[in-house]
Amino acid sequence: MRTVAVLLLSSLCLFGQTAPLPAGAQKLAAATQSDVILRAALEELSRARNLRSLGEPTYYADVSIDDAESFSIGAMLGSAFAPQYARLRPVRVSVRVGGPNFDNTNSLYSDYYSGSRYDSGSLPIENSYFNLRQSLWLSFDIAYKTAFEALGRKAAALRGVSNSAPLNDFWDAPGRIQIEDPRRDRMDEAAWTTRVKALSAIFTRYPAVTSSVVDFEASQGTFYFANSLGTVVRTPDRIGMVRVRASLQAPDGMVLYDGTSVESLDPAHMPADSVLAAAVEGVAQNLDALAKAPVGEAYVGPVLFLGTASAQIFGEILGTHLSASRRPVSEPGRAVPWPVSDFDGRIGSRVLPEWMDVTDDPTIAVNGKTPLLGAYDADLEGLFPTRVNLVENGVLKALLTTRQPVRGMSAPNGRARLPGMLGVKTARPSNLFVTVRQTDTDAQLKERLLKLIANQGKPYGILVRKMDFPSAGSVDELRRVSLRASRTGAGGRAVSSPILVYRVYPDGREELVRGLRFRGLAARNFKDILAAGSESYQFDYVDNGAPMAISGGGSYIVGCSVIAPSVLFEDLEMDGPDDDQPKPPVVPAPSAASLTSAAANK
Repeated sequence: MRTVAVLLLSSLCLFGQTAPLPAGAQKLAAATQSDVILRAALEELSRARNLRSLGEPTYYADVSIDDAESFSIGAMLGSAFAPQYARLRPVRVSVRVGGPNFDNTNSLYSDYYSGSRYDSGSLPIENSYFNLRQSLWLSFDIAYKTAFEALGRKAAALRGVSNSAPLNDFWDAPGRIQIEDPRRDRMDEAAWTTRVKALSAIFTRYPAVTSSVVDFEASQGTFYFANSLGTVVRTPDRIGMVRVRASLQAPDGMVLYDGTSVESLDPAHMPADSVLAAAVEGVAQNLDALAKAPVGEAYVGPVLFLGTASAQIFGEILGTHLSASRRPVSEPGRAVPWPVSDFDGRIGSRVLPEWMDVTDDPTIAVNGKTPLLGAYDADLEGLFPTRVNLVENGVLKALLTTRQPVRGMSAPNGRARLPGMLGVKTARPSNLFVTVRQTDTDAQLKERLLKLIANQGKPYGILVRKMDFPSAGSVDELRRVSLRASRTGAGGRAVSSPILVYRVYPDGREELVRGLRFRGLAARNFKDILAAGSESYQFDYVDNGAPMAISGGGSYIVGCSVIAPSVLFEDLEMDGPDDDQPKPPVVPAPSAASLTSAAANK
């Protein structure tokens, strides 16, 4: 006799149509006996196929749940803040009405419901089967009502426009089952309090730094996903990170900031204290050097991105534009400022030099001996990702896709990594590998930079060693960068600012400068890369869907890794500072005043 879980799965597959049970059904049956969250989710999902009371039956439904707990502790100048604990169970329910060729998603009104909402957006943290089902029932109910209302609004909006080749709204994919055991480790509060206090105390040796913080955050939980096509997923979801942010004001009033982070998919085994201390020391030294550096001037010419900076721009710019998206349906005559990929409709076109390839592979967990942050088993739509060859011989071959159809692609490839808006998920890269067949050493790249400026008669070239990605700036700084991007022709999409920028003079001398920003740096510039280095650099970062992945932004995070060589561009534009600078404080900071007083008393 089959168990309740197998019977439920049988009814979910193809909404009751005859289909063989996916592999792993028996393991799922065993899991539901002990996992009340999984059992409640499958019960309510099974009932969702009967949602048709408003006249439009559901043709697809899914539910995802994060059963997560987090621990964080921060410190400033050797003093710790109170530790923070949180236990959360956010739930995301999706219901589609209509059909795969036309449904309620990808419309400006897809997330809008005019009635009263009773769902809380989360589940109770206690494992009460009745209460869990009650919350899920409310979530499915409001999702169905929202979908029905959105379908009507979307159809009305399209009556006044013509579209000769409309795209479908949904890609199908076979159901699969993956059931893994949850894994959680106890975080040692006392040990991490001591550690972040010691790390933050490093800034006391740099009295010019006016603001600094070091914090550790660990999130551990279990990701659940089930849909009406027979996919059921239960996998561990863990990440730990140490974030460092600091700022100071230069003598001329310019506010300077820098930051970094160190991440691990195993919070209980973060890198050694020496690695974390080096990261903090690096931020402090960068700010100390920037405060003494001259202000840069507007520049047009060759730019060399060396080491980490190259991986950062590949992740921020190329990785973002390789993530496919579609402009949502809006009312006729109503302009929607919606950012669309520069690669939209460009599959088959050259986007990089002929000797450069790009792949995205979440199935690889280690690069040599270094763990990769972008490895994962299933995306937010329950799809199991595989390696995707995005660029071959410089030609764009594919995009990173979700279940939302896009032009040039024929199927999803499991890159729905962020929740997204308007009923669709957001695609993001995992482990992005940039490989080249024509290489120079980094020293040779610098020589080529010097030859270019000599041929162009320029007094110096530009070398970038670090970008502000993910951004460590404030929300006000993000607003200024976005406004500047809209004024200078970057398509309204803000690109992070360079932190470590050097003038390279004909004799090879490097001079650090500050205040420069790129003008119009976009994906189209990458096909004009002149040369690349022979050594690859790995850069790990956490993406949250916010502009420039600003630190602390967004409500959902995913790990990403970029492995790329240094690259040389022949011609990029940079602007100098054009903002009014605030006046420095009249009274010195307490730490600076104390040091001055101590020196005077000797």
